[in-house]
Amino acid sequence: MSDAAMTVGHTGAVTVERRDAIAIVRFAGPSRANPLSVAVMRDLVAAARLFEEDGRTAVVVVAGRDAVFSAGLDLRDEATRRMTDGDLEERRVLAQTGRRLLDTFSGLAPVTVAAIEGPCLGGGLALAAALDFRVASRSAVFGAPEVAVGLNMAWGSLAPLAAVAGVQVTRRLVLAGDRLDTAQAQAAGLVDEVAPDGAALHRALAMAAPLSAYPVAPLRMAKRALAAIVQASGTAAAPVRRRGGVARIRGVARPLCGNAPQARGVGPCGRTAASSISSGSRSRSRKLPWPGR
Repeated sequence: MSDAAMTVGHTGAVTVERRDAIAIVRFAGPSRANPLSVAVMRDLVAAARLFEEDGRTAVVVVAGRDAVFSAGLDLRDEATRRMTDGDLEERRVLAQTGRRLLDTFSGLAPVTVAAIEGPCLGGGLALAAALDFRVASRSAVFGAPEVAVGLNMAWGSLAPLAAVAGVQVTRRLVLAGDRLDTAQAQAAGLVDEVAPDGAALHRALAMAAPLSAYPVAPLRMAKRALAAIVQASGTAAAPVRRRGGVARIRGVARPLCGNAPQARGVGPCGRTAASSISSGSRSRSRKLPWPGR
């Protein structure tokens, strides 16, 4: 059952639509590039906070315009210009706005999925990397042009990006100014599913459907446990190699177990008690199809 989309905030660009246990948060401003103004970012935060006390939503899908996810920070926005050209305090407020956007979405209890069409640049890339999964159209483009235009990555976005794409790919995006097409982004682990152009939202909803059928509480607990393990271990930014559609991590360095904070229920190096296997036993795993395939 689908509820009518409701507008959140003051810009009119952000809407929330509920479909049973799935919610769609869409930000679609008047500009074709769909940039993130300060006001739109604040409206997105307000939309995300609707799910803080919501115990029935299992998956939140985040989408931009029909043909563009987002070209990043809106440098033509008056508030943005005032902050970027202002004193240290005004620049700090801008950085805090971006960081709050990423922290709010990355900290959501429901599973989050980005539906990406077209350009996904700068702040748009940072937002997508802060989510749990990313579905991209074949012609999507990924990049981080901040350094080239005289901005720094002050939103705390480098760690989430490196966690999903790897440190070296993040260097290419941020320092070298490279742009990745969808195939390259999928090879790096940044993209989980590829959809035909115009069908990213449809594919993201297909991915969300089986997840939304799971019991909400265990799904959220599993997400929190995974987040704690990633934070506690040193393996989050290992490069990803794909074979036959299955992601495998290679070149994993030993976690910095001695200094890493340990989450409750997580042992050294991010291991849980349930994951310990005696040396004489052999574990078997059953390959499962990816949701939405």
